[in-house]
Amino acid sequence: MTPDHFISQLYRGSAQVALADFPYWALDLLQQVIPFDGAIWATGHISTQEFHTQANVDVDKEIFTRLKATLDLNPIFTKLLAKQGQPIDMADVIDDEAFYRSEIYRQCFQPFGIERILSSMHLEQGSGIFTLLTLYRYDRDQLFTAQEKKRQQQLLFHLLSASAHRQLLALVENNPSTTKDKYAHNAICDAKGVYRVVSSGFLEMLATQNCPDDIQKLPFAIKKEDGEYSYQNLQITQTQLGELFRITVRLKNKVDQLTSREKQVVEGICQGQTFKQIAKNLHLSPSTVSNHLYRIYLKLGINSRSELAELVAKERA
Repeated sequence: MTPDHFISQLYRGSAQVALADFPYWALDLLQQVIPFDGAIWATGHISTQEFHTQANVDVDKEIFTRLKATLDLNPIFTKLLAKQGQPIDMADVIDDEAFYRSEIYRQCFQPFGIERILSSMHLEQGSGIFTLLTLYRYDRDQLFTAQEKKRQQQLLFHLLSASAHRQLLALVENNPSTTKDKYAHNAICDAKGVYRVVSSGFLEMLATQNCPDDIQKLPFAIKKEDGEYSYQNLQITQTQLGELFRITVRLKNKVDQLTSREKQVVEGICQGQTFKQIAKNLHLSPSTVSNHLYRIYLKLGINSRSELAELVAKERA
């Protein structure tokens, strides 16, 4: 595959491949342009030098733990920081004789059969987010060529650009929270809460709640499980997308005080379903649905289906 073909496929795929699968799909595609035996694509924040997302192809995921543990021994790291965006070949940093006798080789690379390393790093100055792309070869005689290094430098830009486009699409696709509430706003962030992309209005929504003045990170922690939860006067919906998360925020409304089951009953009522239909869909008895509706009326201070439908419509308007 030529670099031009790779770039074309990459951008087309960014609209078709799921965000969770995108890094792995992109690395598989890259392998057709620059042959490698294993690869990693990781992101993190420069302040901690930790990996927040980790994608690996044909190399054990334990490599990330070894890389962190041996960071002080790794001579390529300082070169990556000094020459951001440029591919760094370990063979150009330290000669083979010294490398294959070194502790970094023995502790980090030899256990995985890694003999050749071509790495590049991109750092976003504004956010502090770094992206590390490293290609590995398991045959010591298969050095990376000058042409391959040039290709990696050229294609890293497009990998980052296509990834950002994929994240932007993920803000709203298959997101019922945004569909139901036009005042809901979204962000894509990593497990540490560091923003990757935010929709217009997201940060302004947080600012209305006097959230800490940190525009690069969520003011609350990502939960272990997806779903809805509250933060101050905001209702949060969390959806995991691979190693990233979509966070949707909106102001709380009266319906938010209902339980999950009560919200399901409300949804059925608003769709015009009968007690029997709702009961069948929720695997409940009609009398249980009736009891739920009674408690819903008490909580919301209403007395009829029409008032309920009107209230929900008003909250979503």
